[in-house]
Amino acid sequence: MKVQSISVAMAVLLAAGLGGCASTATESNDQAVADSTITANVKAALVQDSDTRASNIMVNTIDGTVELTGFVNSRGQRREAMDVARNVAGVRYVRDELQVSGPGEAVGAADTDADITQRVEAALQSDPDTQSASIKVSTSDGVVQLAGFVSSNQQRDSAGDAASSVRGVRHVDNDLRLSPDAGG
Repeated sequence: MKVQSISVAMAVLLAAGLGGCASTATESNDQAVADSTITANVKAALVQDSDTRASNIMVNTIDGTVELTGFVNSRGQRREAMDVARNVAGVRYVRDELQVSGPGEAVGAADTDADITQRVEAALQSDPDTQSASIKVSTSDGVVQLAGFVSSNQQRDSAGDAASSVRGVRHVDNDLRLSPDAGG
């Protein structure tokens, strides 16, 4: 009797464990389908936009984060591609890895501090955790300083992570402070 009870208990635990694996696999498959849909929608939006050259822009999506790579003719075209991608349903964050290769702009040319500041500001605006925050960004020799007040430690950390992920950033001085009325 005791052996039979132990066998039944082990069977229940094994079934529960396998059920959890199936749930995780389903969630993973659902995310892959969602990412594929986002990628297709971003590509379609880039093709439909008269200012972007979709044939030179590659799109990859992982967990709702869209990465744009490839070449555009101008900084304006780069900004437009970022805006187009940001406005697609399901996009949580857009990572800019586009290279400007238009006339007078060499591929791989050194990023100016103004370019870096602009990309960091765009990254902060496209991040759901930081888009509502009022964050001042300044850059000197590739070192980005974030200043201002945020509502939570998570928002502070997200801002630092977003700034660190921008091409050309050598270091981030995260001087963001919790606002006096922040809860955490």
